[in-house]
Amino acid sequence: MRTGEPSQRKTFRKSHVIVGYWWKGILSHAVTEGHRHDAPVFSQLMKKLPDGDYECMSGDTAYCSRKNCTLVSQHHMQSFFKPRSDATAKAKGSTAWRDMVRCWNDDRQRFDESYHRRSVVESVIGAEKQRLGHTLFSRRATLQDKELRLKTICYNLLVVNKMKASQVLGEPPLQPVPRDDT
Repeated sequence: MRTGEPSQRKTFRKSHVIVGYWWKGILSHAVTEGHRHDAPVFSQLMKKLPDGDYECMSGDTAYCSRKNCTLVSQHHMQSFFKPRSDATAKAKGSTAWRDMVRCWNDDRQRFDESYHRRSVVESVIGAEKQRLGHTLFSRRATLQDKELRLKTICYNLLVVNKMKASQVLGEPPLQPVPRDDT
């Protein structure tokens, strides 16, 4: 590479979200640089989370830390972050971590059922990209952040519109899919 020429390496922004399980709307959103680690961003997401009666919080290994488990328990929720394979149940000041890892070790079926709720997040991200596009048209990072936030607002408006349409048509809004246990 010659000196003085701009780098050809592509940069990207990362969108972090918390999604409502039944509502399928984005409840909390944060944008970071592409190469920033996910775990520290979780506290920002929790601060922006609207008040409500939430049962649990699930996330992938990138969000798994004792600090995040403690933060979730302070909001009266149970955490289900996928631990690394070498994770130990040593609390080190976080009883929520110990409880989560013990559940992961002792009752894997219960843990997996709650953990796999995070697939809703992947569905929402896919739906948002399908409806609103996966590329950003802004060049500057600050404008890219604003563009991602606007996409989140637009997606939530689409969800609210869908809920309103189902209400007008007399259909039940966003009912859970019945489980086939046969």
